[in-house]
Amino acid sequence: MFNIKSVRVLSGIILIFSGTVNAGDIKYKVSDIPKDLKENARSVVRNEEIILEVKSLTRATVNVTYAITILNKNGLDDAYFHEFYDRFSRISGVRGHVYDENGEQIKRIPMDDILDYSAISGYSIYEDNRVKYIDPKVRNFPFTVEYSYEKSMDGFFSFPSWYPQSKFNLAVEKSSYKAIIPKSLTFRYLERNTISRVKATSDDSNTIYYWEARNLKALEWEPYSVPEQNIFPCMMAAPSAFEIDGNQGDFSTWGNFGKFISTLNRGKNVLGDETKKFLNELIAGTPDDYEKIRKLYEYMQGRTRYVSIQIGIGGWQPFDASTVQRLSYGDCKALANYMKTLLEAVGLSANYCLVNAGKNAPPMIRDFPSSQFNHAFLCVPLKNDTIWLECTSQRVPCGFIGNFTDDRDILLIDNEKSKVVHTTAYSLANNLETHTSHVKINEDGTGRVEINTVYKGLNYENILSTYLADDADKKRIISERMRFPAFQLLNFKYKETKAKIPSIEESLNVEFENYLTPMGSKYLMRLNFLNSMVEAPSNLRSRKTDILVRRPSFDRDTIIYQMSSKMKPENLPKPVFIKSPFGEYQSKVEYSNNQLCYTRTFQLNKGIYPASDYAAFVSFFDKVSNADDMKCAIEKIQD
Repeated sequence: MFNIKSVRVLSGIILIFSGTVNAGDIKYKVSDIPKDLKENARSVVRNEEIILEVKSLTRATVNVTYAITILNKNGLDDAYFHEFYDRFSRISGVRGHVYDENGEQIKRIPMDDILDYSAISGYSIYEDNRVKYIDPKVRNFPFTVEYSYEKSMDGFFSFPSWYPQSKFNLAVEKSSYKAIIPKSLTFRYLERNTISRVKATSDDSNTIYYWEARNLKALEWEPYSVPEQNIFPCMMAAPSAFEIDGNQGDFSTWGNFGKFISTLNRGKNVLGDETKKFLNELIAGTPDDYEKIRKLYEYMQGRTRYVSIQIGIGGWQPFDASTVQRLSYGDCKALANYMKTLLEAVGLSANYCLVNAGKNAPPMIRDFPSSQFNHAFLCVPLKNDTIWLECTSQRVPCGFIGNFTDDRDILLIDNEKSKVVHTTAYSLANNLETHTSHVKINEDGTGRVEINTVYKGLNYENILSTYLADDADKKRIISERMRFPAFQLLNFKYKETKAKIPSIEESLNVEFENYLTPMGSKYLMRLNFLNSMVEAPSNLRSRKTDILVRRPSFDRDTIIYQMSSKMKPENLPKPVFIKSPFGEYQSKVEYSNNQLCYTRTFQLNKGIYPASDYAAFVSFFDKVSNADDMKCAIEKIQD
């Protein structure tokens, strides 16, 4: 993984009241917070001051003062202090103070309580990244914590950005950011969703940029929200030219930054002659390029494992392919470079790529070249296809990247020709979950069911952990999904199909009891026991954010009930068809020769929808949930 960027994060604590100290000046009285700032707020930023002073291409300091009032236990996540640093930066002058509801200081955080430890232990073999950490250890609500510190940087890729309101349920009284930049250097910035435009002044030597925000009301969290960077005000900052560890680069264009990365990677693609000979023998007689890639990819997966390397400029520069070959481990950069080198050894070209990875990672901002990446992987362009390779996984099939890096802009590295491209977006047809169940049910509500489910595409990821679990955990996970009142899981088995669109087939055998609900001389039977929608998104009086459905999905369910000869449906439920811009739903019931067949399909469309459509969005899910609760009255046939 890359070096963790310098950020201000104050999150999550378990607080313990620790007595009082002599009070000084009254600061941060809770009663001084405007009433409207407390609405929907778990915490309120009372004051934030960030002062960036750039001294030269390689030297800068950041001074930060930050005070936040924690209103209730839901805000405990906002009271920690932790600030990251590495061999190119140092943190000094850390101070912390705690104030009670009346603004009286109850605690000065002692030096012994300022912890310093490895930032990524357990994930890294070699690392320089560390973190300063404070737990104020107070539990009486409300209270206020104030932190201040200085960070000195000797070489840097990025400047601190400004996020005055960085999350939901957080209000802001005042936040400011000042950048003091020598006139000989270029300070690049991008304002987004901001209510405060820059105020720029200058003196003989510097240009001074200043932003300020006041009285930002808390925004309540809303389901299916667009990324936070599309909602809250922010200012992204970055240098144009930069230098770190003697390596100079330029962020003015993506091509220039890609050229810098290419320079860092140069000479890292060396393998011994014996290894090259082995690789060519491995793919000998394989005419298809994809099959060649697959064989080399599976070879790489079988002999390497992921570890983090975070020393020196290791957050950006891989170690060489021959070292990975010898040690059989590497970080994402090293493994991507290693796989690229394996392909080159047999005459196949590939491109090293940088991405902001993660299932819900915010999108890359194309028009602001800057340090927006946390992961490296590989692109292999073929004549009629593009193969993406996730090189840190020992499990995923060749060409499948899943929701970790799917459907997003990334930077493809090709010297000065480096460019922004888009990764695979898995379509509705790729993301299937298909259930087929055969149920034999008796008039006393007992029975047996065989359930066969195919999880395909992104749904493959949802079941993969179950597939890889041991039998005891498999049984527990499967049992938690069952919706019979009483049941026994008899057996289960799985079959994996590795492909660019992979799938896992799950087969279950279950015995059940008490599935029929007596209703006078009849029974009531719920038709969908396996894949029904339990609840719709919560309703909101006034939706503020747009609605995001990031990935499409499609479920198809077929349940065939083989009924006892002493049972038959009284009246079949009517078919249901629900259509909206958000998706479609259909269900129907058919009966013939003692077989009751229930079929259901549910389609959720990918898209961004305006906040004004939220009532219709909730209504769509409500209708689906109600339809999934479909029941059928069953008659008892007398002898």
